[in-house]
Amino acid sequence: MSVIPPRNSPHVVILGAGASLAAFPNGDKNGRKLPLMNSLVDMLGLKSILPKKYSQYFNDFEKLYGIINSDLKQQKLKEEIDQAVYNYFYCLQVPESPTLYDYLLLSLTNKDIIATFNWDPLLLQCMRRHPNVKNLPRVHFLHGNVAVGICYECNILGYMYNHRCHRCNNPFQPMRLLYPVEKKDYNSDLVIKNEWNELKKHIQHALYITVFGYSAPASDVEAKQLMVDAILNNRYKEFYEVDIIDIKGEDELYSNWKKFLYKQHYGFITDFQDSYLWQHPRRSTEAFFDAYLMNSPWNDNPFPDFSNIGDMHEWIKPLVNEET
Repeated sequence: MSVIPPRNSPHVVILGAGASLAAFPNGDKNGRKLPLMNSLVDMLGLKSILPKKYSQYFNDFEKLYGIINSDLKQQKLKEEIDQAVYNYFYCLQVPESPTLYDYLLLSLTNKDIIATFNWDPLLLQCMRRHPNVKNLPRVHFLHGNVAVGICYECNILGYMYNHRCHRCNNPFQPMRLLYPVEKKDYNSDLVIKNEWNELKKHIQHALYITVFGYSAPASDVEAKQLMVDAILNNRYKEFYEVDIIDIKGEDELYSNWKKFLYKQHYGFITDFQDSYLWQHPRRSTEAFFDAYLMNSPWNDNPFPDFSNIGDMHEWIKPLVNEET
């Protein structure tokens, strides 16, 4: 017998590189662009350290890195690439004006999670400028993140830019970044393993899942399978909804995600503003539950366009007050 989900079931959001690109189409505060895998070599200036024999792979960082990683004679080059990638992303800064990531964070509550594959620090930087908004979602970093530091002594994560653990005052160590190799071991690093465990746990109880800008590339076969296994164990599978936000064609998206979808309970959209999160901020699963399980649809309550963060907080305040 089907188990009817509660109205306040989690909304799970999974972010890929396309989400950061959509959130920062003009780059960061200083105009530094968000690279994708096909532009990473050029944007990070890696050609200066790469032998010409790899030139055919300059537009395919996944393939390039996989070849170098598997060659024991190229470990020094691999370490140089690792450091160049870390340094580029570490220096990115969020613009002062509201970004799509600010809207995303404020559209969710602490029953929900955001799980991101992205290395860039911009989502976490956005989160830190909403300190007075209660019930923000939790964020998990599936491939590591340059903004997250680890204190192994206290076994806690913290904001890397603060440099030191607030408990023992020891310097934070960088979170490991998982690079695009075909076989990723999500269990060898305890921190990464815990991030994945949180995602799987929430997927198994989610009523709504939004995948934003993540196309499950060939190098992420293991990641995709972990998510598929979790969704197969979703106790509300007959009811849950999936939104895929991506600019790719529907046929390609369906081919990539068909194991993740159930019957007709999914939608392909190209713009975050067309999502349930935008139309029903902080109430997405409640509005979905009432509309599709109780036949009592809500009127939309979409975000306005904001010019500053303060106005965002004023608009969201009544919704937050209802939650406390």
